Amino acid sequence: MNQTRRDFLLTIGAAGAGLSALGAQDVFWTTEEIPDVGWAPGIEERLNSACLICPSRCGIQGRVVDGSLVRIVGNTLHPLSRGGLCPRGLAGVQMLYHPERLASPLVRVGSRGEGEWRSLPPEQAISLLAERLQTIRGNGRPESLAVVAGYCAGTVEDLWRQFFQAFGSPNYVSDAYEDGTDSIMSLMHGIPARPSFDLDGSDLVVSFGASLFESWWSPLQAFVAYAPPGVGGDERPRFIQVDTRFSRTAARAQEWVGVRPGSYAVLAMGLAYVLIRDQLYDDSFVREHVSGFEDFPDEQGRLREGYRSLVMRNYRTEEVSEATGVPVERITSLARSFAESGRSVAVFGPDVTQAPGGLLAGMAVHSLNILMGHVNRPGGILFGDSPPLTPLVPPVLDETARAGSQRPRIGRAPPAFGRGTQALRFAEAIAGAAPSTEVEALLLYYANPLASSSHPEVWRHALEQIPFIVSFSPFLDETALHADLIIPDLLPFERWQDAPAPDSYPYPVWAVAQPMVEPHEGGTHTGDVVLDLAARLGGTVGESLPYDDFLTLLRTRAQGLFSAGHGMVLGSEFEQRHHRQMEERGWWLPEHSEFEPFWEDLVQRGGWTDLYYDETDPARLAWTPNGQIELMPSSLLRALDGEGRGQVPYVFDRTQDVVSVNGFPLRLMPYRVSTLASGTLTLQRWLAEQPSILPDILWTPWVEVSPATAAELGFHDGETVWVVAARGRYRARLKASLGTAPGNVGAPYGLRHPDGELANPLQLLDGSSDPFTGLPSWSTTFVRLERA
Repeated sequence: MNQTRRDFLLTIGAAGAGLSALGAQDVFWTTEEIPDVGWAPGIEERLNSACLICPSRCGIQGRVVDGSLVRIVGNTLHPLSRGGLCPRGLAGVQMLYHPERLASPLVRVGSRGEGEWRSLPPEQAISLLAERLQTIRGNGRPESLAVVAGYCAGTVEDLWRQFFQAFGSPNYVSDAYEDGTDSIMSLMHGIPARPSFDLDGSDLVVSFGASLFESWWSPLQAFVAYAPPGVGGDERPRFIQVDTRFSRTAARAQEWVGVRPGSYAVLAMGLAYVLIRDQLYDDSFVREHVSGFEDFPDEQGRLREGYRSLVMRNYRTEEVSEATGVPVERITSLARSFAESGRSVAVFGPDVTQAPGGLLAGMAVHSLNILMGHVNRPGGILFGDSPPLTPLVPPVLDETARAGSQRPRIGRAPPAFGRGTQALRFAEAIAGAAPSTEVEALLLYYANPLASSSHPEVWRHALEQIPFIVSFSPFLDETALHADLIIPDLLPFERWQDAPAPDSYPYPVWAVAQPMVEPHEGGTHTGDVVLDLAARLGGTVGESLPYDDFLTLLRTRAQGLFSAGHGMVLGSEFEQRHHRQMEERGWWLPEHSEFEPFWEDLVQRGGWTDLYYDETDPARLAWTPNGQIELMPSSLLRALDGEGRGQVPYVFDRTQDVVSVNGFPLRLMPYRVSTLASGTLTLQRWLAEQPSILPDILWTPWVEVSPATAAELGFHDGETVWVVAARGRYRARLKASLGTAPGNVGAPYGLRHPDGELANPLQLLDGSSDPFTGLPSWSTTFVRLERA
């Protein structure tokens, strides 16, 4: 291929112009609505609620006319989203009235997967499930019940876990999105939580592969920081995107730094080299709060090289430039900008951590924040608090529950420093059909592994081994087709649910989703189903969940907010600043003297928040035994020594990966798109018509290659190709993109063809993963392209 790295960098301006010309709007800001003249609506309401489609949990406001939801906009009082809303949230109306929504519970009458069903009333469906659970528990095998649950942080997840604990099963299996950042914080800070990034307070954000404006934990958090209404360019923080492709996020950055796949950590170490060499790091912070910077004796008394020695010996700027493709002067300039900005932060995402050495790579990037002392400081890394909710009642365990809970969770043991692909480990164990892993009943809650898993064949085999499968999906998705019973959940606009802000946001927010329309007759709130099951099972299971319905449970939890002595019901920007300044001065005045008006105000405004963060609290820096941030965690050193390969933190192979010679010359680079957050979103056809990288061809999956790669292979722009790997293949349209480096294939995942055929590059992955976190590698698979 003739195009050089320098050619790739020089042509990026044209790529940016091409993306900008598409005119795609990724977020919509709520403005004052002007009523239509001469149109007299019926009964009209404006109700504040929360969007539950993705983890961002933005505040929304629904316009309801004559009992029908006709429009969704952003709730301007929500501190994270501030009136912004992405196309996914706007398309919620289409989801609510989708013609493919299940009209009632279904019980299978034919063979699995054939789609032969019989409708039955919700009461009868719940009774059928309760009878099955009573039989399982009566036989003394509560551990044979399992649930696979997607992202449901908040009271719904707490409810599921409490039910399973009281029932006696350890098999709550999470199929939620993992990025490994909690493992890194646990190792280095002793704090087992994902970090928060104070984008609002930063004056420079350097993102290492994090798709902040696309599919991050909260794209609205990034949009609010960089593009709030009425804020000009000079008032926005500076944003630099380090990425392997010219993504939408890169297009919105002031500067894009293109790097070779797998070289994020090397670049981070190159920046650290400059910071240390030029004495630009925060020496006092490192001396006072950080261990492992200098050489030190380990637990066996052996002298080990510290962080400084490893960086200075291995990462001379010229060598880093050669390994990453980033010019020497740009590395130096980036390091100095990071140091000179008083409030800078390095953000990293799955592009860093989802690799064979992802844990160590993430530590390398995060070490930049530690070097500059930008931890527990405005504009840096923060560890936010959870909302002070009233906890659920303590679970009561009978002999059956105690015995079942002591059984090991189904699946291979988790990796040393993470949960990895917990759902896939569960499926692999079931597919193995070992007697000790027998599952008699499986519940599926917002999980569709036959479509989302990288190994659907394993899941297909696992489902065949399970006698009774229940799905709570409101749509007949791929996995629900294999269920024996479907009890469709209500959609977010019909049910009560809390919506805590994701961990990426540094302040606690407890938003409330309330019903904006009458619930669908055939649907049932899954939270109410779980509470009903607990009551029917009775005994200690019923005692552990003594709530009449889910609304009662939410009100009980909100009592903790009412009595917390801090925070506020969502309010205007002026009210937020006033409350924050009062708390900073040690003052707090309650807005309500009784709970009932507090609850009514909370629901009307959309939730509760506390925007005060105490940067003086030393406990927010580290929970390690010595109270210091560990650059060289002892537990990690022991694990690396146990491997016997002589590997140490912060030392990475700088050589280029060897391209496969077995007929697969191109590196596959999967990525998430902004219009995809869960399996049900594929049903929102309006999202499929949003402008994509193929502006004239909609509803069609695509892959991106450089024009040089396309020319060398003899393909033209817009041609349909097969993406072929050792594990399989899928169809897609080819797009010759200047934003893709030669030799790479950019591949969005989760898209479908108009006939419903799935195009999922994750199902081509070679199976490599990080041995310490278990997270799969997204950039080690090679493919070839064939004409379709």
